[in-house]
Amino acid sequence: MGMLQLFYRFCLIMTCGFFAAMPLSAHAFGLIRDAETEATLRAYATPIFEKAGLTPSSVRIFIVNSPEINAFVAGGANLFIHTGLILATDEPSMLLGVIAHETGHIEGGHLIQGMEKLKNAQLGTILSTVLGAAIMVGGGKDVGQAVIAGGQEVAKRDFLAFSRSNENAADQAGLRYLDALGISANGMLRLFEKLRQNEHRRFGKPDPYVLTHPLSTDRITHIRNHVLQSTIPKNKLPTNFQARYDRMIAKLRGFMQDPSLTFTQYPEKDASLAARYARSIAYFKKADLTTALKLIDGLIAEKPNDAYFHELRGQFLFENGKVKEAAASYQRAAQLQPGSALILANYGQTLLAQDTPETIAQSIRPLEKAVGIDPSLTMAWEQLVIAYGKQNNPGRSFLARAEVAALQGNPSEIKRNVLQAQKSLPKQGPARLRSEDLQRLAEEMDEDKKR
Repeated sequence: MGMLQLFYRFCLIMTCGFFAAMPLSAHAFGLIRDAETEATLRAYATPIFEKAGLTPSSVRIFIVNSPEINAFVAGGANLFIHTGLILATDEPSMLLGVIAHETGHIEGGHLIQGMEKLKNAQLGTILSTVLGAAIMVGGGKDVGQAVIAGGQEVAKRDFLAFSRSNENAADQAGLRYLDALGISANGMLRLFEKLRQNEHRRFGKPDPYVLTHPLSTDRITHIRNHVLQSTIPKNKLPTNFQARYDRMIAKLRGFMQDPSLTFTQYPEKDASLAARYARSIAYFKKADLTTALKLIDGLIAEKPNDAYFHELRGQFLFENGKVKEAAASYQRAAQLQPGSALILANYGQTLLAQDTPETIAQSIRPLEKAVGIDPSLTMAWEQLVIAYGKQNNPGRSFLARAEVAALQGNPSEIKRNVLQAQKSLPKQGPARLRSEDLQRLAEEMDEDKKR
């Protein structure tokens, strides 16, 4: 997040369960990692999760790189939202309606059976299975079967395990959450009506959301009646939701589409913040660093404490070989958003890339902090493999390799790297305990395969 590549800080987890520095075709499926987009979706979802009685941190939100209009819950408390759905919305309330509906599935436990072992250390394997099932539902049967080959058939069954009663229950729950937050359900209604209109117009395959969430006339009528009877203003939104939405859409368009289209959607005469944001990314993609920096520097001058502007500036510089300057931008971004694993990981990477004894040593702290916040961040573990190796710390380097193997669902590689790590690790301490945990995990994975 070819269209997007890993060396954009719009990082991708490919469906095979690891980060890959390769172009992503328009029809490829994977996960996009972007600090700002994730933070925006989390800000939207957190109050909804709270109204549902869920612990927000226990629900994972994944952004699927796909033009298909879809969102789904899998493995219990894991919400997947396609970029196609985000970009198909016209306003935040439409996206909030989808999140509220999907939260209703989580609260209702509609898909809780099956993939109950979704752990950080197994994330790669589980994601490939879930996304493979999603692709098959969207019409890519051959690709989907290849993705989930050797995976868990239960993922596909869970993914398809909707029923009209479950959909109605999720609607009712979603309406309840929105009412409690003082947000109109008109956005939910507008999106569902839009999907039904598309379904009627298209003679080919329908949108996957219609396949996985059958939109009966009765359901839409019920939501419409709810909106008509509600006293909540249709345009009422929490503070900053619209501004964050505009930036998220601008950023997704900037990175995911051809620059010429971005310039058409955000012409030079449009001086809004979102427009300048989108154009800065489009110029970056056109390899016009001077103009890209001019635009992002203008935004920073207006909002000097906006971490995501500094982060994007760091990306522009890093991808153009200006590593030291990039590190300064990422450092500022990390100071402003110290809880962002992605920003910390990128900061650590820019320090490591300078390849001096001082910067190599400095890189370890933000990288370790990044994996402490998000243990599923493969790129940070891979950078730690290098950093520990350059520090002549083979124990920690092999242990980091084992973490990568665990995220890839590769028990044999976990065991091999743990054994190498234990030759150098202290006999006691957190690192030794973690190596033993990973060893047990590999054994459990082997037993699961046998069963």
